[in-house]
Amino acid sequence: MFIARYENTMRNARPKTEPELRKSQPAPKAEDAYRIIDVIDARTPAREIVSRVGAAHGYSFAEITGPRLEKSLVQARFDAIKAVADARPDLSLPQIGRIFNRDHTSILHALKKRGGRKAPEASEGNA
Repeated sequence: MFIARYENTMRNARPKTEPELRKSQPAPKAEDAYRIIDVIDARTPAREIVSRVGAAHGYSFAEITGPRLEKSLVQARFDAIKAVADARPDLSLPQIGRIFNRDHTSILHALKKRGGRKAPEASEGNA
C-alpha cells in the first residue's frame, strides 16, 4: 500500500498569484453571446430549431443532443436550449429535456446561464 506524505504531495505546489488567477478566468466575449436564430413561425418544430442553431455553430443535431462535454459544444447546446425555450413557450422543461436527452434541471441550468426564458408578450386585446 502506498502512503503519500503531505510533504511529498505539496513539494511542487505553489500558490497562484493574482495575475495567474485572472488569466484562468477569461472575460466573456461578445461573439459568445446567445445568437438569435430566425424562426419561421411559433410552431416551428423544436428539432428544426436545434438543427439550425447547431449548423450556425458547426455541429449536427446528434452532436448537440449527444453526451460530449467540450466547451464549444456545450455553448452551442445552451444556445439551442435557449432558442427552443424562447421559440416554443408551450413546451415545458421536461419536454425540452426529452428533446436534448437531458433532465429538466439541466435545461433549467442552461436557461439560467443564458438569461432565462423570454418573457411572454402581453396580448393587445387585454388593454
